[in-house]
Amino acid sequence: MEEAKKKIQSLIEKYEQVLNSGKIGDYSEQETKNAFITPLFEALGWDISNKDEVSAEESQKSGGRVDYGFYLNGRLVFYLEAKPLKADLEREDFAKQAIRYSWNKGVDYAVLTDFEGLKVFNSQIIEGALMDRRIFEINYKDYINNFERLWLLSKESFQNGLLDKYADEHSKRLKKIPINEKLDKDIQECRKLLTESFRMWNTKEDIDLIDEGAQKLLDRLVFLRVAEDRGIEPHTLKELSRDLGSQREKNKKDVYQALTSKFRELDDIYNSNLFSEHPFEKWEEHNQSTEEIIEILYGKPGYYDYDFSAIPSDVLGGVYENYLGHRLEKSKKGTAVSKDAKKRKEQGIYYTPTFIVDYIVKNALSPILDKCFISALFCHTFSSCQAA
Repeated sequence: MEEAKKKIQSLIEKYEQVLNSGKIGDYSEQETKNAFITPLFEALGWDISNKDEVSAEESQKSGGRVDYGFYLNGRLVFYLEAKPLKADLEREDFAKQAIRYSWNKGVDYAVLTDFEGLKVFNSQIIEGALMDRRIFEINYKDYINNFERLWLLSKESFQNGLLDKYADEHSKRLKKIPINEKLDKDIQECRKLLTESFRMWNTKEDIDLIDEGAQKLLDRLVFLRVAEDRGIEPHTLKELSRDLGSQREKNKKDVYQALTSKFRELDDIYNSNLFSEHPFEKWEEHNQSTEEIIEILYGKPGYYDYDFSAIPSDVLGGVYENYLGHRLEKSKKGTAVSKDAKKRKEQGIYYTPTFIVDYIVKNALSPILDKCFISALFCHTFSSCQAA
């Protein structure tokens, strides 16, 4: 800690020289990172040169990127969003940028800094104002005077869970709502809304077919949200909902009908069971439940936004397994359950977590692919020699 203080004191003096020279505005974000932010976290014990410990500029498929991800024993512990010297850290969009990505990734903490100031947020708090999510903030002038607080972002601190303890003591973790819990709750709410709406407007349809149709429509909407955020499909769901909803009296076609027409186009594009024709496409739905569900799948403006390109596949897999559990529980109570769900139950077919997939690929496929690569390289070299 004493060695860290010396290094940070040197950075403070360097910053004040730049400040007094009036050249603060000349520093770009990258120059700020190189000259101040990276050395600051190196002083706090992080190995910036080790990509397994600190990743630089993790990209988001929905656009943009996050500056640094900090890992401990392979586990992501916080994301850091860097800004150029003299940036206005009070701007809410800066903080939300860091918080949004961390929350969707299921990471507890988000850090925002331009070196002059530093803010730490609990990204898992989604209710209340932005200040409710802030765990602490500190100005560069207090980096040494209040070093114990700055040290909460050190590698040693995370090894000992010190930031967790600090957040608990200051009641900054009590309202924590992880992405997996929130998404699962919202998906359940969407399923309930759809099922009730279909039952209301299609009284002659079989109840089990109604449930199946509701899940099929929900599957398609989630797929489209993922495709939108990954840049595979344009952002059409919200625009469709808003455009048709705002002109409801003029339009003979509502959002639900427009979507069912769109599904026929998507079936030609993706040629998969997901978009194959289903009876629900000819059902009635006139209480705007589909519009409400689309809004839910985008998140709650000002509190949290779903970014399906950042949400780990484990989260989506867990949500779907919860649905299968729901279906199987209904079967125990005498309600019919789909053959697909029964098959998964009987044969032990469940979603495989990412870390297990990575382990299997690394230990089963990698050795084989390495041999293939070596063989191909040998053949190429041998052929080149023959040609020569």
